[in-house]
This record gives sequence, C-alpha cells and structure tokens, in this order.
Amino acid sequence: MDFLARLRAEGQDRDEGQDPEAAFQTHRRRRRIRRLSVGAVAALALAGVTAWLVAAPGEPPADESYAAALDEQAWPDEWPATTSLPLRGSPARTWATESEELPLPAATSVGSIPKERVSEGLRRAGEFLVAANLDPEVLRGGWPAEAMDLLDPQQPDRAELTQHLREPGLPDADPTELFTRFDPAELTPARGGIRVRGRMSFEAGGNPGQLRIHADYTFVYALRRVAPHSEPGPAPGTEEVARVVVRRQLVLLYAASGSPGVTAGKLVPADYRRQLGNHDCGTVDGFVHPYFSKEAAAADLPWPRVDPYDDSKDIADGRPSCTVPSRT
Repeated sequence: MDFLARLRAEGQDRDEGQDPEAAFQTHRRRRRIRRLSVGAVAALALAGVTAWLVAAPGEPPADESYAAALDEQAWPDEWPATTSLPLRGSPARTWATESEELPLPAATSVGSIPKERVSEGLRRAGEFLVAANLDPEVLRGGWPAEAMDLLDPQQPDRAELTQHLREPGLPDADPTELFTRFDPAELTPARGGIRVRGRMSFEAGGNPGQLRIHADYTFVYALRRVAPHSEPGPAPGTEEVARVVVRRQLVLLYAASGSPGVTAGKLVPADYRRQLGNHDCGTVDGFVHPYFSKEAAAADLPWPRVDPYDDSKDIADGRPSCTVPSRT
C-alpha cells in the first residue's frame, strides 16, 4: 500500500485497472531509463577528454565543458594545479604541512656538550628553518625578525644578511639564498598548499662547546595571485596556482657555551645553499618569483632541466645557477 500511495502522490500515470505489479514494473523501467541517460552524458564527457588526451595532451580541449565534467584528480599532469587541489600531481602532497613540527634527530651528547644542550641546539636550528621559510608573515614579504633573532649578533653574518634584506641585488646580495619570501603585492600562499620534508644531523664543531648542525630540507609552495588579479585555471571556474620547490642545505654552528665574540645559545650560518624550482632568477629583489603556466610557456628558459624533488645529491657549491624544474 505504501508503494501505491507514493505513485499516486508523485502523479504517476496509470490506467484505472492497472494492478500493483504492473505499476511496479512501469516505475522500474522509468528509473532504468533515467540511469542510462545520466550514464550516457558522463560517457560522452569522458570520451571527449580521452580523445583530447590522445590528440593534444599539452593543452586544454577546445570544449572546456569536458574538463569540468571530470573530477580534477583525473586531469592530465600537464595541466596546472588549481586552488581546489594545489598539490595535485606533486609528490609533496603526502609530506608534512607547515603546521607540523620539522622532523629532528634524537639528541645525544657530543664531546663536552651534554645531551640537553645538543637538543636545544637542534631545536633552535629547526626554529630558524621555520622562521625563515614557513612563517606566514615572512612568506608574505615580511621582515624575518624571528629568524634574525636566532643568529649571533656578534658575528658579521647577521649584519651582512640584514644589509642584503634592506638592499637586495646582484651579484652577492640575494636574500632568497636563505629566506623564502614572496611579493605581497603579487602573490599569496594558497590554502593547504605548503609542504616540507627533510633531515638533520649534527657533530662536534671546530671550537670547544660548538655544535655543527647539517640541515637539508625541501619546501613546496603553491601560490595564487593576489585578488582581484586571479590566474584563470584550465577549466571554467578554476583558478591556477604556481608551485615553487625550494631546497635548502645549511650548516649552522650552535654555541652551547659563550666565549669572547660568541653568544651562547645563538646560531651562525657557516654555509648555506639553495635550489629554487620555478623561479625567475633574473629578478633579484628579495622575493621568489614563480612562473605561472602561460608565463613559463612564453619565457626564454635556456638553463638545464633538473628534478627539484631529487635530494640524493648535494646542491652545487658556489653561487646557485639557474635551472628549469622538470616538475613542480
């Protein structure tokens, strides 16, 4: 009786003498027709994208409604990522987010430096990496005050870095060699688009009470243009993000105890190297400048292609040379 009542409420057409079994068969046929119709539309959309993938995998199809009909996860790797899935196709999507603590090694005593002081040195090194590369204000172009405060004020490196931040330029004053900052008038990090992975080790330094810390971390950033100048994505209603891969190798000296000219508890950057994937290295103004897909396609990029995620080898010594990322 409930089924027959639903048929009457929905206004189903049937003859006065039609029995319940006939009504049930009629309803089932109608539902099957509806399912077939929906399936046919989806199949046509998928067929359109499949044909495009075979014919021209490097560009969106002429009828972009095909792309909109598919989940973004199914888009080809050649298409740029969007604000919906800023890390689509990137191996970094499973890495730690900026809200998670950097992985640090277990501390042990080193020479005359007790375990507790080694642990403090490792923690300070991790704080410096976060303050220089993950602090929201620094990423938006702000002054890296916390990172600078962790450096020894008695050492010339801090004064030199301060000068580089104030007056960036070639050939030797490029703050991006140590800090990750983006021009706030142009870019802002996309929500959920920051990841990090890396490792750290330590040993005794060259001076008594000194700890030498080796850090090798890779940071990935998905960035969007500042409103209202959004970058259209490859399908209607989407917004493109540009991804930057920043790998940093640092040697930080930590003073477990003070001495003339050395401040206890502070760091000294003895060596630092960086590799930027997807960056306009011809512009030195203190900011990282990524290419969006159209810009990259039109730019003259005569430099060697490298995999920015490959951390199996050390970054080359000396001033970093320009590279073109094979992927971001």
